[in-house]
Amino acid sequence: MKNNGAAFWLHAALLTVFIGASSAPSPLYEFYARQWGLGSAAVTVVFAVYAVAVLLTLLVVGSLANHLGTRPVLLGAVVLQVGAMMTFAFAPGPEMLLAARALQGVATGGAMAAAGAALLAFEGTVRRGRGSLVNSAASPVGLSIGALGSASLVRFLPEPTKTVYFFLAALLLVGAALLWLPSAGQKTPGWFRSLVPEARIPSSARKTMAATMPVAAATWALAGFYLSLGPSLAHSITKDNSVLVGGLALFALFVPGALAILVVRRWSDRNTLLTGVVSLIAGISLTVLAVQVGSAPLYFAGTMVAGVGFGSGYFGAMRMTLPLCSPHERVGMLSSIYLICYLGFSVPAVAAGLLVAVAGMKSTTLLYGAALVLAAIPALLVTARGTRTNRITPPVEPTAAS
Repeated sequence: MKNNGAAFWLHAALLTVFIGASSAPSPLYEFYARQWGLGSAAVTVVFAVYAVAVLLTLLVVGSLANHLGTRPVLLGAVVLQVGAMMTFAFAPGPEMLLAARALQGVATGGAMAAAGAALLAFEGTVRRGRGSLVNSAASPVGLSIGALGSASLVRFLPEPTKTVYFFLAALLLVGAALLWLPSAGQKTPGWFRSLVPEARIPSSARKTMAATMPVAAATWALAGFYLSLGPSLAHSITKDNSVLVGGLALFALFVPGALAILVVRRWSDRNTLLTGVVSLIAGISLTVLAVQVGSAPLYFAGTMVAGVGFGSGYFGAMRMTLPLCSPHERVGMLSSIYLICYLGFSVPAVAAGLLVAVAGMKSTTLLYGAALVLAAIPALLVTARGTRTNRITPPVEPTAAS
């Protein structure tokens, strides 16, 4: 029993490190851009490669741990992630940076699926609901720690493009060495068949998904914008090129997101989603206004409010949607949700990178913010009317998605 409890927290730590590593390059993008002459479009493409790799990995090997066990899948993910860290550290140019991000995406996708499944399987050995809660909070917690931690290491230690990756690789290897703790779940046959992606929206969930998934995609589009262009925007509005400023911008978005999940997890689905949508719209509006008038305090305040919308909006959308399917439909439905969210995570960020080169950062932020607000309006109308959903299964809290 004690070992199972330790294994639970080990898997939680590994999941957080994997997701944190995904935001570690963000404060360095401007450094890479100066070193190799990359434009904003190239930076967002580097970012988007990771998102696409995560999505494809989740779709293809998302349930592999159910057949092979969580330990071998996690060990394989650690090997790939350490390889990605070394590729980052010694990348001689943008081509290897792309390769590192793709490899990191594959590793993170595999780790998210395996560690997430392990946390739910070990839930019986810890307080009920903690596995679902850790799964939900892992993304904002990992992203915030990874961004600010990376910025701090880059600012205060030598070799800015190497130290952070060596540190993350060491953490991963320590975690892998501890994986002798109990593996989670039961192995089932049919691993080869599980590699066929299954994306399906049950008829019972289509109406609710039409209202909630745009806001879920909007929350991840916001995260994608900040992770790719956020540090550059923060530097331009504060007139401070310190790498810590870029890390603080990401920290200001993701920490309130994690705290919001902790606060709203016991609220009703409707109140959770309503809080998320209102906060998202208000936070984005404040942030856009701050960029237009050049106010750094208003920018960070708006980012924090938007962070509340990021956490509770995605959390509420998933909570209203997942219970509307039967257990045998859940894999296909989750695949559909992942597809929607990761397309929102990557495609708009690339479009923003292209637009910055033509219209500038102010106009791009205005157009991007307006699009996200429009995407959130259907969910606002649904929740404001007090629409209720008919649940087929008990509420299921969402798994990590990063």
